[in-house]
Amino acid sequence: MPTIRPWDAAPLRRAFAGLDPAGLAQEWLRHNPAYRRDHAATMTTGKVDAEAWRAFARRWGGGRRFPCRP
Repeated sequence: MPTIRPWDAAPLRRAFAGLDPAGLAQEWLRHNPAYRRDHAATMTTGKVDAEAWRAFARRWGGGRRFPCRP
């Protein structure tokens, strides 16, 4: 991600221009330290635990719909 000054959002707009709302949300989550820790903790269970993944998705907005522009 490019380094930007707080008053200059143009580089940020260019960096995320090709993302749909879900992609943009995922990009921001990917940079969230709490999300990264929670994801790592869920991954360390050693097996695929469907309930653990459902709980993870609920905590981080799984299933939410983002409004789209017409």
